[in-house]
Amino acid sequence: MSAFRRNDSVHVNSVSVRGGRISKQQQSVYSKAAAAVLGVLLGAVMTYISLYVDLAGFQVTTESQAFALPRGQYDGATTLPEESSGARLGEVLESNSSLTATPPDLTQRVCSAERMHFAFVKVHKAGSTTPYIVFQRFGRKRHLQFVLPSNERVDVGWPYLMKKEDYLQPIPGRPFDLLVDHTVYNREIFRNLLPNSTVYLTIVREPYSHLKSVVNWYSVVRKYGLKKNDPVEALLKHPEELDRKWLVPSANKQPFSWTRNFMSYDLGLPIALADDETHIQKYIAELDRDFLLVMVLEYFDESLVLLKRYMCWQLTDILYKVQNSRQYGYKKEDLSPKMKKIHRNWSKADYLIYEHFNRTLWDKIAHEGEDFFNEMTRFKQVNQMVTRFCDVTVVKDKTADKRFGATPWHKAFVIDRRFCGLLNTRHLPALKKMHVTELRKNGVNMPWPTWLGPPPPPDPPQKKTADKKPPKPAPAKQPVPVKKTVPVKKSVPAKQPAPAKQPVPVKKTVPVKKSVPAKQPAPAKQPAPAKKSVPAKKSVPVKKSVPVKKSVPAKQPVPAKKTVPAKRLKSSRNSRH
Repeated sequence: MSAFRRNDSVHVNSVSVRGGRISKQQQSVYSKAAAAVLGVLLGAVMTYISLYVDLAGFQVTTESQAFALPRGQYDGATTLPEESSGARLGEVLESNSSLTATPPDLTQRVCSAERMHFAFVKVHKAGSTTPYIVFQRFGRKRHLQFVLPSNERVDVGWPYLMKKEDYLQPIPGRPFDLLVDHTVYNREIFRNLLPNSTVYLTIVREPYSHLKSVVNWYSVVRKYGLKKNDPVEALLKHPEELDRKWLVPSANKQPFSWTRNFMSYDLGLPIALADDETHIQKYIAELDRDFLLVMVLEYFDESLVLLKRYMCWQLTDILYKVQNSRQYGYKKEDLSPKMKKIHRNWSKADYLIYEHFNRTLWDKIAHEGEDFFNEMTRFKQVNQMVTRFCDVTVVKDKTADKRFGATPWHKAFVIDRRFCGLLNTRHLPALKKMHVTELRKNGVNMPWPTWLGPPPPPDPPQKKTADKKPPKPAPAKQPVPVKKTVPVKKSVPAKQPAPAKQPVPVKKTVPVKKSVPAKQPAPAKQPAPAKKSVPAKKSVPVKKSVPVKKSVPAKQPVPAKKTVPAKRLKSSRNSRH
């Protein structure tokens, strides 16, 4: 403080006072600055506490750390985010990875085994593509058998009832496990095709919102000749007249209506009975018995968490990224009460089906207890963090990953680049190629469909397996013979047979015969060439000396050296001369 006071100099009425009292004006400045600093620190502490400590005493863990779920913040009106579902909620939590805590002992739902046999009736323009990708990822990860279209389309027989020729035959010995593509629901057809343990799922959407999406997606404005400014209201002014030309019997041969009870048609309600409210209610009761869960697009996160609990799945199985979301001018426009009444009468079956299953969804949730909302809040936060990680972090760093610790609702897991790729992948083309390839490998005589593109090369995988298998046994066998050959080589040094090879050098004595031509006295024969050549014929019997080879001691030619006295005779003769 003394150092501070030495530098403290203030002016009061233009007079410098050193070490004196501070003016009221200066004091107010300091107090405001201190209050600001204190406020910032207090705000940071409260933010920290609000994130990690629940005032009601309820706490869960995230990543291997502590995380609090505040109570009383659920509004019960969560809607599916748009295509750019950012990470505003939970964004702050991404960097908090330093705290540790013991998870609380909470009552958890007991699941014996995950359900893998299911059929998803994919209703058009009801947000069904998003769960469709979730179900494809689930089945592909577990190598399940899909009912797949037998052509290049993305539906199985739709808009008519499914027939045998509409789907690829099952792989021999492996029955179908699930069906998730567009098709018209029919109870008997589905039960004859799928296992008895199959559960049935679908999704519905608020009918007016559904109508706007259909008008935009299927170019109804152009087909019906509607005004572009407000096409939905223009349609509802005289819908029957505009819709008649698209229905059977007509040149289009379309057994359904784009604008009237479109969801009901996908769910199997005949269009001719869509005006009979008694029949509609009866059919809704049948659907209620058949389907384990009818999800609602406006409460998509709640539907997925409920699905996870019913199917005994993991949290990673229901993570999603919004698909097929578009922006258009009249998307958020609402109808007047008069036009809403007209639309309800025009599409009565869709309204009755939606209202029934929206109500039953909340009845099911009510039986799950308060813990359900905590799990749903956690799921929304994790899904948004995963979306942000896949859209931003992985793009910048392909080797990055994000780890989540265990909580009462899910196990620990890791998100990486590969998972991000699967999160946003349309798996249908790959599933078709894999299915046709397996059919051909199992002896099914079928040509490769041209609409699947070029077939995968069959040889490379076989060569790889051939290369991988032999090397493993080969090195084990090689050392064994090597050890055996080593003693064989040691037996070679028993060069006792080598002396047997010594007679071979006897053959080298044959060149000694070449020494016989040491009869270089033959030049002495030059004085009497021809006559002395005659005895050379007598030398032919010398060849009979070949048997002499049997008498290995060819050293007998040593006495032949006694012919040297013959040379002496010659010398004696010379001496005589």
